[in-house]
Formats: sequence, C-alpha cells, structure tokens
Amino acid sequence: MSSQQLDLSRSWAALRRKRKLIVLLALLGLCCGLVLAAVFPAMPTGKALVVLAPPEPGKDGVAPERDIQTQVLVANSTPILDSAGRQVQPPLRSTVVKKRVRVTAVTQEILEIEAAGTSPKQARQLANAVAGAYVGYVTESRHSLPKGSAQRVDARILEPATTTTGGNVFIHLAIYGAVGAAAVTLLMVITVLVAARGDRRLRFRDDIADAVGIPVLASLLTRRATDVAGWAELFERYRPSAVDAWNLRKMLRHFGVGGDEPVAVTVVSFVEDPRALAVGPQIAAFASSIGVATELVVQTKHEAVASLVAVEPAVLAVWDGPRLRTGETATTPHDALARTEPALRLRVVVVGRERPRFVDPDDGSSTVVALTAGRVTAEELARIAVAAADSGRTVDGLLVADPDPTDRTTGRAPHTRRYAASSTATILPGVVRGIRR
Repeated sequence: MSSQQLDLSRSWAALRRKRKLIVLLALLGLCCGLVLAAVFPAMPTGKALVVLAPPEPGKDGVAPERDIQTQVLVANSTPILDSAGRQVQPPLRSTVVKKRVRVTAVTQEILEIEAAGTSPKQARQLANAVAGAYVGYVTESRHSLPKGSAQRVDARILEPATTTTGGNVFIHLAIYGAVGAAAVTLLMVITVLVAARGDRRLRFRDDIADAVGIPVLASLLTRRATDVAGWAELFERYRPSAVDAWNLRKMLRHFGVGGDEPVAVTVVSFVEDPRALAVGPQIAAFASSIGVATELVVQTKHEAVASLVAVEPAVLAVWDGPRLRTGETATTPHDALARTEPALRLRVVVVGRERPRFVDPDDGSSTVVALTAGRVTAEELARIAVAAADSGRTVDGLLVADPDPTDRTTGRAPHTRRYAASSTATILPGVVRGIRR
C-alpha cells in the first residue's frame, strides 16, 4: 500500500470516526441557515424602465453630450428615494429604500430601476414610485435650466413595473440551509483532518505492529465490564462472532493450546485502557467454551481489576493471587481447582501508561500486549516492550481490541518483512533471461 493510499485511508478513517459529530454539526449549520433565511427573508423584485429624450441642441446647433452616470446618481439621491418611500404602503425611510433599490444605465438613454419588497405588491409600488419621483424631479428641474444645457433632461416612464421576479420562499430556505450545512461541514472536515495529522495514536494494525516490530496475533471486539455483574455476565454469555472466534482459535493454536503440555500466557494491558482489559477474560471465556480447561489469574492488585477479582467468590481460589477457572460451575469446591492442572493458564496484568513496570518475575509464560485501536501511541507501546525486556520477558505478539472499521491491514508482518516481500524481484513467465552477445 503506497503512502498516498495510506494517507487517504487515514483521512477517511478520521472522518468516519467523527461522522456523528459531523452530521450533528451539519444539521446545526442547516438550522443556522434557516434562521438566517428567516432574518433575511426572500424579497421579490420589481423592475421599471425610464427613457431619456436626446439632449436638445444649443444656440450653436450642437447637442451637448449627456453623462448617463450623472442621471444614475440623481435617481439614487436621497430626495428621490425619500419621496418614493413616502408613496408606498407602509411608508419606508430613505435609508431602507436605498438598500432595496438599484439603478443602472442599460444604455445612454434608458435607466433600469430595480426595487425589492417584502411582497410582490410592495416591490412593484417601490419601483414605480422611484421611477415616478425621478421623472417628476427632472421634469421640474428642466424648466429652470437654460435651453441647450446638458443638465436639461426630458424623461418618461418607458415600462412600469407590473410583474416581479424571485422571492420564492422554498428556494430561499433551501439555498440558505444548504449553504449553512455545507459551510459548517467543510469547516468540520478541515478541523478533523488537521487534528488527525497531529494525532499520534495508533489506529491501523500495520502501524501498531510497525511501532515495535511485533506482529498482531489477533483482533477482536470487546465487551467492556465495569462491575462484578458485568464480568459475571461476560464469563457466562460471551459468544464471539465467527471472525473473532476464528482469530482466537488461531491465536490459541499459535501458543500450542491443545497439545500435550499446559500453556501459560500473560496478557498485559494499560490501566488507562479499560476495553483492552476485557481481552484476557474474553479469551478465557472462549477457551473454556470450546472445551479447554482454562484458569484466569489476575496478578495485579489495582482498582482497575477490583471488580474482576470480586466475581463470584465460590469460583475463586486463592493460590499465588486471585484465580478464576472459567470452565467450572459455582459449586465446584476450591480444592478441586487446586488439584486440576489447566491446559491454559491466562494471567492478566495491568501496567501504567507513563511508567509500565512488571512486579512479578518472568515465569516462562508467553507474553502478549492487548491494546485498543486508537488509544496508544508508538512511544507508549515501546515503553511496555522495554519494561517487559527489563523483567526478562519477551513480547510474543499483540492483541488489538476493537479495531478501526476502516482498517484493512492485518499487522501480521512488521514493516521490514512487508518491504522485503514487496521489493522481491518478480520473473514474468515467457521472458527469456540471459545476455545477448
């Protein structure tokens, strides 16, 4: 898998993890857009046209040139707009009229007056009122100016506003709502992607395996238990999916469970990772359900495992620490537990994230680290591997709890082996090898 594909996969995984938040904020953006649509309602527009007569020639017989932009400024002037605002119902102030009216020069002789209103009727009234006020103003001013002056303007209404355009409430709401939702969604997507780039937690199984050069032996969904009743229900009713069951069978076979000799496996997890704590008990529950005599030993005296230790005293035996045989019933006497040698002995150990430390010395058991995808960094995983080495242990594999749904990697081979396999030369069939002389 190329680095570009990995980046796209990680980006998509980051967006998928936050999909509920993104959808929630998109709905919030939609609501904000609808609120803005209500604050700034859809306003229909009316249009009136005013035609200006050609300038009259002066005494020298030459007609002066007219600046049409001057007439645009006149039509947009406060006296014209104030007069027009008083003619509509309800009356509007000149400042409001100025915001709603737009005057443009279509040609050198025609002015287009567009006016928006809260209703089609008001839009038509306002456009015609502005056109009428302008025509009245220039007509009155014409008589006070000398003949041949460029300021003398003769104007009339060419086309009054009789229809309106725009103002569809549903289209207005749809546009504002869509823009609001799209803007918030885009902002959230950018925020999630930027945050994901700075997130050092390991989410993909290949990344987890590459962090310490140790393969992932299995991955499974967990059932987190927070109290005694929860753990008791897990031991009694845990039934993994077909995929998880197959992964667990392969892991047990990897450690030699089912052979002539008993097998001991130590499952290590972080105190701060409660979902990974359930991996050991789930393995024990599954192993006993397929007929493997299993014993679960909690070797850490920590409040994180207090509820696990307290599960049903009738099936607990004190023997070098709290031990639970998951394949027996609550009526099994404790001395029977002591006399029977289990085929699989699972030890559960929890350590701190910052300073992991193994209190008990190495007893020859295989050691695996259980961790939840997206909860541990490469630095923290390396610390636990170093702590295991300092205590004389060797981490034989990793168990990933609750893998990312977008993770298509396996973590079975560290990066060096994958790279070596991908760089191996491939000989195409039918190609003749040799040196041409």
